[in-house]
Amino acid sequence: MSKVFKFTYKSDSHWLSIIADRLGVKISDHRLGLPAEVGNGSMSEFEIEPGFYVAFGEMILKNQVELVKKPDRAKNRFTIFFKYLEGSSSVFVPGDGTYKEVKSGGVHFISSNVAYHLIFPAKSHNYIFRVHVTIDWLKRNLKEFISQDASFYEMIFSDEKVMHFEPLTNRFLRLFRDVFKSEFDYKLNHLIVKDKGYEAVVLFFDHFYKKFFKENINYSKYSIEDQKQLYGLIDFIKGNMEQNLSLDELARKAGFSKSKLQAMFHHFFHQSIYAFVKNVKLEHAVELLKSTNNDIRQIAHQLGYNSSTHFINIFKKHYGLSPRKFRSEKLSFHNS
Repeated sequence: MSKVFKFTYKSDSHWLSIIADRLGVKISDHRLGLPAEVGNGSMSEFEIEPGFYVAFGEMILKNQVELVKKPDRAKNRFTIFFKYLEGSSSVFVPGDGTYKEVKSGGVHFISSNVAYHLIFPAKSHNYIFRVHVTIDWLKRNLKEFISQDASFYEMIFSDEKVMHFEPLTNRFLRLFRDVFKSEFDYKLNHLIVKDKGYEAVVLFFDHFYKKFFKENINYSKYSIEDQKQLYGLIDFIKGNMEQNLSLDELARKAGFSKSKLQAMFHHFFHQSIYAFVKNVKLEHAVELLKSTNNDIRQIAHQLGYNSSTHFINIFKKHYGLSPRKFRSEKLSFHNS
């Protein structure tokens, strides 16, 4: 029977030190190696400058790990948590219970006055990149950018709770590849870590602003219940990639009309549902090409394509290379 390692904490600063203390292990050169009873892998954390922390690592878990963050009374910090998972999925359960569990890797943007619960299942393979910044750091470094929109400024600097989740896009995955392309070279110097930390913060805030403010999108246009249903549908899509699901079937599964479902995909993901499903399948195709010896016909079948030729044409149009050429050049998650 597997164990559960549960870490409850309040302070986001020196996050790795809290986990190390609970595990009874030491941090050496900013790096914590996982004990064998937890799994394989390690995490590193750097205090880049006052109010700005970056942590990253890879965990191949033997037992389940849970991170439980208690809310602060005052909103004085933000955490941007990027997660990529192979072979399993995580569960995100905000402390107020308003969101459905999201069984996928993704990006979490959470203010310190929100409680949350992150669960990493046993036998899962996880890549993590975590940036933590204080309100004071944001005011010193991004105030001019944030101030360009009064509503955006109010959301970030007021006492309003912020709790946002979205799946990883190709833009964020490229950041992951940059961080992990050297297969976790823990000799990455402080300047490289600082550079990637800054890039992650700027990339996210630019993306978040453009998505919800620049185009005058009202984030509350859709209810929490609508969002729960939408992300539940995304889980369903990712778990049934071998099927050719029609718009009718997806709408029925989500409990929406077809027009509402299409509108929500454009609202949240800036693409049609067909483009979203295609991109999810192609991203999974890359993982199958790098992690299995399945031939192209098998992979096409696993992704719901009746014709391997059709799959090859779609893949080549998207990535500029055929699946076979892509595999031969060893363009994997660890290599740019």
